[in-house]
Amino acid sequence: MHIDRILNQIKQQRFEPVESSWAQGRTLFGGITGAILCQVASEGVEPDRRLKHFQVEFVRPTLAETPYQVVSEDISHGKTLTSREVRLIQDDKIRVTARADFVRPIESDVRIETFTPPKLKQPNQGTALSGVGLPAFVGHFDNFVTTEGVPFQGHNVPELGGWMRFLKSPEKITEAHLVALIDAWPPTAAPFYTGFKPVSTVSWSIHFTDQVDSVPNDEHLGYLAKVNFGSDGVSSSTADIWTPDGRLVAKSLQTNLIFA
Repeated sequence: MHIDRILNQIKQQRFEPVESSWAQGRTLFGGITGAILCQVASEGVEPDRRLKHFQVEFVRPTLAETPYQVVSEDISHGKTLTSREVRLIQDDKIRVTARADFVRPIESDVRIETFTPPKLKQPNQGTALSGVGLPAFVGHFDNFVTTEGVPFQGHNVPELGGWMRFLKSPEKITEAHLVALIDAWPPTAAPFYTGFKPVSTVSWSIHFTDQVDSVPNDEHLGYLAKVNFGSDGVSSSTADIWTPDGRLVAKSLQTNLIFA
């Protein structure tokens, strides 16, 4: 099931069960549920407003191959800002919630750019994020780790990153596609742990720039996440996402938790 098929169904207000190729075990990959909510939130928004902030809260696991529904409502609508809240419901329980903020650009002489792309090794010099034992959803992506830390190998390296793209290119990259791509990486604190730990995202915030329209659909995007802190099974990380020519696309902030 290609991601465009899933998102196009959403545009037609069809919420068909998502197949297990997008799962980790029986649970759907958080990036695909986030992408679904992002697409629902974007439907019907005035064309001059752009998604600038997307906040996701993972309340309960969402099951693959299982019917679900998504409800959406405007919680604010003004001259400049439209805010929407969306909820994914399955078996009469809220599984995932999200808030999306769409902003109408205002003329301004002020433009602040502070991002400089880090110098990472090229994809062919990295380690493919694939192999036996990884979740099924990993098969939808073509990601390469080029930083030093390897997930769950006991490496005290507070960063994780490299290059990412869909294995089968979508027709066009949208914010919903980026949500899925960004979450395709293991939690940034994963290299610190020796042996697999069930580390899951609890809260996730993405801030988008105005460059999403020009993101290539078939080239690798850069990704570099750094741990902000970690203790007592909780960790926080911040990531930069950029295009091959070095333009910042989004910043991501995640809170992760080990589930005992």
